[in-house]
Amino acid sequence: MKHNKTNITQISVMNTQMKWGLGLCVASALWLSSPVAQGAERIAEQGLGTYSQARSINLKTPESDADKQARMMVLHEQAKLQNLDGNIKVKMTREQVLAKNKKSAATAENQQKRVLAQQNQVVYYDFSFYGANSYLLEDYDYDGFYQTFSVTFDADINSSAGDIQADVFAELYLSQDGGPWIHYYSTDVFTLHADSSHDDYEVLTTLANGYQTDHYDVLIDLYELGYADPVATISSDQSNALYALPLESSDRDAVYVDEVYIETEYSGGTLSWLSIASLAGVIGLRRRFIKKI
Repeated sequence: MKHNKTNITQISVMNTQMKWGLGLCVASALWLSSPVAQGAERIAEQGLGTYSQARSINLKTPESDADKQARMMVLHEQAKLQNLDGNIKVKMTREQVLAKNKKSAATAENQQKRVLAQQNQVVYYDFSFYGANSYLLEDYDYDGFYQTFSVTFDADINSSAGDIQADVFAELYLSQDGGPWIHYYSTDVFTLHADSSHDDYEVLTTLANGYQTDHYDVLIDLYELGYADPVATISSDQSNALYALPLESSDRDAVYVDEVYIETEYSGGTLSWLSIASLAGVIGLRRRFIKKI
C-alpha cells in the first residue's frame, strides 16, 4: 500500500506541474500576441537612426531659407555616413530615459546645481508649455511621407515674482501608430525667461533609417536642470500639431526618374550617322531607381 500511495502522490505532483507549465505557456502566448509586446519586439528588432540639430529661435533675426537648407544638408551627410556604417544603436523607451535621468539627478554634481538654483530663487514657480508646432520639410518621392521635419515649442515659467529664469533641457520621443514612446533626441541645456514669447526652441530632424512608412506622434518632456522628473510634458494628447505626422526614414524615401533610351540594330558595313538614326529599332522607357539621402 505504501508503494501505491507513493505512486499516486508522484502522479498528482506531475499533473500539478503540467498544469502550471501549460498555464505559463498560455500566459506567455497571450502576452506575446498583445499590441504592447509586438510594439516592443518591433522596436527591439530594428535599429532606429536619427540626426537632429536644435537651436533657440530669435524672432528678431529669423533664420533664412539658405541657412535652413545648409543645416538640412549637414543632417543628410550625417545620415549618409550612418547608412554606410550600418552600426545603429537601438533607441531607448521613455521609461528607460526617465530612469536614466533619475539616476543622473542623484549625482553630487546635480544635487549641488539644485541647491544653487534654490538659493538664487526662493520664490515658488512651475513650468508649462504654451504651445508646440511641427513642420514637414522633405519628401523626395512625393508619397506624402517625410524624412525631414522640425518641432518647435514654447515653454514658460509660471510665477508671480516677475522675470524668473531657469536652466532646462528637453527629451523628445516618437510613437509609431500608437506604439511605445521611443526617444529620438535630447536637447542641450537652454535658459527659459519667465513667460517670454522670445525663447521658442526648434529641433530639426532627419530620420536616417529604421523608421517604417507610417504616422507618428510626438511627445516632449521638459526637465529643470538638476531635477529627476519632468517638470512639464506636451504630446499629441494636448496638441494636434504633434499628432499623426506622416514620416519615413530616408532609406525608404527614394525618387524614381524617368529615362529615355534608344536601342539600335544594324548589319556590318559603313553607315552614316543618318543611317544609324534611320535604323533605330526600339525606343522605350524605363524607370531607374535612385536612392537619395
